[in-house]
Amino acid sequence: MRFLKLLSISLITTSYTVLALLLTILFLTPIVRCGAEEEHAITLLREVYSKLAEAEAAGADIRNASQQLNKALTLLKSIDENLEDREMLLQEAITIINDVDSMTPTLIEEGQKNTFMKNVYMVLTVSSIVSSIVLAYLLTPRAFWSLWLKARKQWIIRITGRSGREYSDRRRS
Repeated sequence: MRFLKLLSISLITTSYTVLALLLTILFLTPIVRCGAEEEHAITLLREVYSKLAEAEAAGADIRNASQQLNKALTLLKSIDENLEDREMLLQEAITIINDVDSMTPTLIEEGQKNTFMKNVYMVLTVSSIVSSIVLAYLLTPRAFWSLWLKARKQWIIRITGRSGREYSDRRRS
């Protein structure tokens, strides 16, 4: 009899323990779920950040996108402070991150176009400078001497020889 009493008491305490464990698991599940969503949001944020780094390397202007990512990161950090708004803040941060992620392909294309145009402008600038230098080198002596002759075409030049006689290169009538 005593054995049955002890057995029933141990079964009751065991059932209370199991019930307590079940309730603990049930109450902790939403917190774990939110923690998993937070981890998902953080990994998504890291992936989008690496895509933005690639876009910047391609020459894109990523200032607005990086400001949006900073806003999402601030929201993710504020989740621990605002426990009642946790789900809303998390969803807003994920929405911002997805928006930035959808912008990255256009940013990469824009960066590649900007890099191409920058290279075209650089080649055009260098070629125009070089052609200006070559033209100046080739045409400056001809232009200088033609202007010099035009400026001095009214001059009379006297040529003196060894005999001391003067000769004029123009004949006067």
